[in-house]
Amino acid sequence: MQDSMASIHKQPGRPNWFCAYYDPEGFRRFRSTGTSSEKIANTICLNIGHAADLTRQGKLSTEKGLKLVRETAAAIGETHGKLAASRAESVLRAAVEEFIRIAGGEFTSYTVRSWFNTWIAGHTEASKATVVEYKRMVDLFLTFLGSRANSALTTLENRQIEEFKRKLSKRVAASTVNKGIKVVRSGLNAAVKSRQLEFNPAAHVELVKTESAGRRPFTGEELAALLSKASADWRTMVLTAFYTGLRLSDCAYLTWRNVELHTNTLNVETEKTGRRQVIPLAEPLARHLSNMAGDNPDAPLCPALYGKPKPSLSGQFYDLMVKAGIVKERDHKGKGKGRDAMRQTNTVSFHSLRYNTTSALKSSGVSDSVAMDIVGHETASISRNYTKIDDSAKRAAVNKMPDITK
Repeated sequence: MQDSMASIHKQPGRPNWFCAYYDPEGFRRFRSTGTSSEKIANTICLNIGHAADLTRQGKLSTEKGLKLVRETAAAIGETHGKLAASRAESVLRAAVEEFIRIAGGEFTSYTVRSWFNTWIAGHTEASKATVVEYKRMVDLFLTFLGSRANSALTTLENRQIEEFKRKLSKRVAASTVNKGIKVVRSGLNAAVKSRQLEFNPAAHVELVKTESAGRRPFTGEELAALLSKASADWRTMVLTAFYTGLRLSDCAYLTWRNVELHTNTLNVETEKTGRRQVIPLAEPLARHLSNMAGDNPDAPLCPALYGKPKPSLSGQFYDLMVKAGIVKERDHKGKGKGRDAMRQTNTVSFHSLRYNTTSALKSSGVSDSVAMDIVGHETASISRNYTKIDDSAKRAAVNKMPDITK
């Protein structure tokens, strides 16, 4: 076997040191260390030689290669600074990648951006809404990082995630901040499992404390006011949400194909959970839908709202609440707080109708398990505590709900 001892040398007219070594195939090679520092160059060169030895022995996996690169760069960074560490990492990474490919393997390394994009793309079994929310949080994180998002995944540090948390906390509610931290942490956990990282830099980033948001259902008077001020489409939206517990987008994207008037049921696959739900129609809702039913099964129930993005729908519903005297009109004038100011949250929104569904069912003496089945509660801990409820029990339950159309 060829002696693999690596050594550094100067070449005439070139400021940086070169590393002389035998590659895994036994050929004498020279590679620039990218530095004029003899000490740094020697450290890089010895590790290039070590990587070549491991390759010849069949022991240089991607995991070991990444670890060698990280540890060498970290050691250089402690004594010579981040710039020297970054240059050393680049040189050693190129050598390790070459050795692994010579051995017939594949060296896969990621930037922060490419890892998170790959991670999101791998969520093929998650619901569309979950993927959209994950992507939204990841985009916030990558935007915060700026050009640092294009750095090697291994350079990501705990302090960067702490900074992300602090900056986000100035702009959004605590629950959104915590969601962002959890998504980033989950993505990095996957990197550890894939052996792209030795440890998760977000593992010890604490969540922020949340105060009660004060979210509540609408009162009877507020529901009446909403219905009195609503357009035809929004009246359908309010009634559908109240009697089924469906979320905003699910209600807006319903077509007549989802409605089975001959059995008085609504058959829908919810966007957030991807679950197929068959919901009995309460008599007031069935009556309302029967009065407006058409012949085209692909026609939307709410033509003016169908296909609209969620922010647009939320904005229109807020305007309806203003007309109903439930909330105050938003002041769009600048207050000098800038884009980083905390956004104001409201105690009522379209989602409050989902609270109304659960509240109305429970007030009618319906058991928790039946109520949760009807509204399609997706929490695993709750799902484990009850069996599938039969249609007759659900139909009896929805028929106990009050008639808010009168």
